[in-house]
Order: sequence, then structure tokens, then C-alpha cells
Amino acid sequence: MKKSNSRNYVLVHGAWHGGWVWRQVADALRAMGHTVTTPTLTGLGERKHLASQRPDLLMHVEDVVANIYLEGLSNIVLVGWSYGGMVISGVLEQIQEDVASMVYLDAFVPKRGQAVIDCVESAAASAFQGFIDAEKDISPIIPLEVFGVEDAAICEFVNPRLVPQPFKTFAQPSEALLELPSGIPHTYIRCSGFPEPSLDAYLASAERDPNFDAHVMSTSHLAMLTDPQGLVEILDNAS
Repeated sequence: MKKSNSRNYVLVHGAWHGGWVWRQVADALRAMGHTVTTPTLTGLGERKHLASQRPDLLMHVEDVVANIYLEGLSNIVLVGWSYGGMVISGVLEQIQEDVASMVYLDAFVPKRGQAVIDCVESAAASAFQGFIDAEKDISPIIPLEVFGVEDAAICEFVNPRLVPQPFKTFAQPSEALLELPSGIPHTYIRCSGFPEPSLDAYLASAERDPNFDAHVMSTSHLAMLTDPQGLVEILDNAS
């Protein structure tokens, strides 16, 4: 039986990963009486066989919108992790009437017209450009150690499940709203175990913005695996 304050969570993963990355967090939220969906974006996870469709950011936005529509969800807590922040910003633009709260987990919060390569520092953007396989239009997998993951068991679980990210998802501009709607509360969660200046800037901006509730977790970029309980507590209390 659902508790009276149960909510509908849509958890959107980041680059190279899939909906599988949320399994511990999803199980915990469901045990608390919430509804949870964890859509996997086209070309990733168990949908890696669709990479030939050359997915882009807009396709990933449509993946999540379709998931919400087919599940019949409203009053949604929309959570985007890392690249997933790009996706949920586009989802909000399409279905803001169904969104109750936005949560950015160590994520990009794009302005309209910005792509991932616009949201990172110029040096990082150049690295992105040099890192891709131009012929296949993909970004090879970045080692988990870069993201602050040191637990060997987590690396053993995650690494075989990672797949290259379609580069168009990093290069296509966001169609995010021109202004954040004041009636929808936002949360920004920064994971301090992953040193990334662009994400520090989002945290600083969130701390100045009355529409945002800001948190810092002392864990890796993959907080859903390295501190799932801490993350669940924040998500359960998200406005």
C-alpha cells in the first residue's frame, strides 16, 4: 500500500550507463511506498543495439517523455544524473504541467541552446572533441576512477555494463525552457568526490537561487552506487 505522501520518481541516468545504475536507489524508494521508473536511453544499456539509430539529445528527451506517458505518471519528481540533467531539462520543457519537482544529481543544468560541450570548460570541451571516434560518432567510455569511484566491487559491477555514448548527445543544443518555472522547486546535489569545475559552478549558482535547494554529498560521481542511502534520504525529502 502506498503511503499518503508517496510520489512518482523518474530517474534518468547519465552518459555510458543505463537504467540499471539506479537499482539500489529505485528499490529503496519503492520500499518507502513511492513509484519509480528508470528508463534507459536509446543506444545505451540494454538498448545498446539501437546505437545504429545515431541517437541525439532530443531522442533521449523523447525516450523519457514516452516513458512518462506510457506509465501514466503525473506529479513527478524528475531526477537527472550528470548528462541526464540535459535530458530532464528538455523533458521539463515538454511536460512541465506533470512535473512537481526537479532534481539535478551532479548534473548539467543547461540554458536553452547549450550543448554538453558548451557547459564544460573549454579544455574539457576540447578533450571531448579529441576523445570521440569520429567514424562511429561515439565517445568511448571514461574510466570510473576519473569519477572518484575506488571500490573494486562497484567497478566490477559497472564496467561490463558501460557502452560508448553517441557523441551527438553531447553536441546537440538543449531545448530547455528560457526560464525555470518558479512554481516547480529544484534541487541540486553536488558530489564532492568528483572534481569538476563546471559542476561546482552549478552548485554555487543553486546556492544563490531561491528556487533551488542545494546539497553536497561526500561521495563519488556515482552516488547512487557509492552512497545510495544518503542519496535516497535527499530524494525522499525533495520538495
